[in-house]
This record gives sequence, C-alpha cells and structure tokens, in this order.
Amino acid sequence: MRKKCPICRARIPPSKEMVATLHICRAQKQQLEDINDTSSGDYHDVCKAIEEAEEKVGADWDGVTVLEDENDKPPVAMPDYIHRAIAKGEIRAVLKWINANRAEDRVNAVSSADTAGLPALCAAAAFDQPEMTTQLLQLGANVDRRTCFGGTAMSFPLVGDGLLSRNATEMVRLLLSWGASFFPGKE
Repeated sequence: MRKKCPICRARIPPSKEMVATLHICRAQKQQLEDINDTSSGDYHDVCKAIEEAEEKVGADWDGVTVLEDENDKPPVAMPDYIHRAIAKGEIRAVLKWINANRAEDRVNAVSSADTAGLPALCAAAAFDQPEMTTQLLQLGANVDRRTCFGGTAMSFPLVGDGLLSRNATEMVRLLLSWGASFFPGKE
C-alpha cells in the first residue's frame, strides 16, 4: 500500500525500484509459463512475489507514473553476453566492451530485466568474481550503485551462505576498501 503525501493527501507514486521488481517478477513468471513449469515451488514463489510487489505498487497505479530520481540520464543497457561474461569472470571481453565507447558510462551499465537489472559491479559481486570486481572499481564503477530492488554490491556476499565462504569475506573486504557502505544513501 502506497503512502499519501502529508501535504496534498494524494497517493505517492511507486518508485522505479518497486516497478522494476514487479516487472522482473512478471518476466520470471512468464519464463516459467513458457516452459510449462506452473506446478513447481518456484512458480508459486514467483506468484507470491508478484502479489507482494503489486500490493506495494498499489492497485490504483496508472502503470506510467513513477517517482523520479536525481539522475536524469538513464543507465547504459548492458548486453546479455556481457552479463554472462561477468558471471564467468571473462575480464578481457568485459574490458573490451567497456573501452569500446568511453563516452558512455559502461562501467556502471545495468543488465536487462530478464537478468534482474543488475549493475555490472553487483553482477561481479553476485557471481563471486573478485578480480572482475577489482577491475570494475579501478575503472570507476560506483561502489554504492543500487540494483532495481534496492541492494548494492555489498549485499550479495552477505546473502545465502554469505560470509561462510572465503571468497565472500574477500569480496566484503574489497568493497569496504573502496568505500562501500552497508547503508548507502545521501549524506
């Protein structure tokens, strides 16, 4: 349920993150329906996530209006093959793509909604690629850049098995050494 403005009492539109989460969940549901996997636990989990996202967005949402952030410029769209290269740790392919057009902010590019809309640095952290993470940071990746669902690169080593693995501890140290915050926001 969205909140109302304390001044005019109008409903506050959903944030881009809320809408992106809803779109990602709907895309995952469609993928499962396309392969006729409608009786699995994954399908039911996605349906529940869609219900929660729709509740947060609100039933009266017009489908268009969202809260704008401060950045007027949309992020560069990352091709799926680069997202896969980050996941595999193929540094050379990623660097070649980033350096192909230095006028764009490709180091902070965001993957498609089908791959959860992750910034490049978050993808490297999510796939446990410390070398790739280091390269992206050296090229100027924003260490506190948020994903469409509000997480940062710092949140990925902390989920799942989290700090139980040696690589996760190394990743947390790396991100902290580059100034990552556990609670990024305006200062």
